[in-house]
Amino acid sequence: MVKYIQITTAIIALLLTSCASNGRAPAGYSEAQSYELSEVSRSQETQSDNRMIAYSASLDLFVKKPEETRKLLNEQIKVNNGYITKEADNYITARIPAENMDNFLTFAKTLGKVNNESKTGTDITDQYRDNVLRLESLRSVQKRYITLLDRANSVSDILIVEKELERINLEIERLEGRIKHAEQSAAYSIVTVRFREKTKPGPVGWVFYGLFQGIKWLFVW
Repeated sequence: MVKYIQITTAIIALLLTSCASNGRAPAGYSEAQSYELSEVSRSQETQSDNRMIAYSASLDLFVKKPEETRKLLNEQIKVNNGYITKEADNYITARIPAENMDNFLTFAKTLGKVNNESKTGTDITDQYRDNVLRLESLRSVQKRYITLLDRANSVSDILIVEKELERINLEIERLEGRIKHAEQSAAYSIVTVRFREKTKPGPVGWVFYGLFQGIKWLFVW
């Protein structure tokens, strides 16, 4: 416990010394404070900056030839610089660059009769910027721990600093993964096209269809 207190005191002293030399608040020691101060500027930026929107779209089609439709969709995905994430006999899910999504959907609609269509967008701007701010702060803390590790004289001190450094590295990797995922989600929209063959009624079906049309005509009159 004494060793832990000593090393913690040394960390604080190192951070304060670093701050005194560059005239700004310590990025690691006052991480919460610096994050709070950035909230005002961040909220102002979001009013004018472009938002990060992650789009997803779904399209259901009745087609004459499902296999041919699947091949044409594959070709069009490549034309629009996208890539397939899932594929089966009756549907395709792909990542399409956001700027090409509407172009791809317009083409897909020409392949058959649209049965159902949906498009949604999720604003991920604030979450993305929060993660970027936290990552910058953690990287600053990481640098100071590395400096402290170089100055450690005893094995116990080294082990304590390495343990904290490992924890920070894991958190940095987690945030980097979230940021990369958000950037990917905004850059590439998820598009799913489902298609099934449009079946025609048999002889009996046509009889019922005719009866239905006749009854429908009577109700209109």
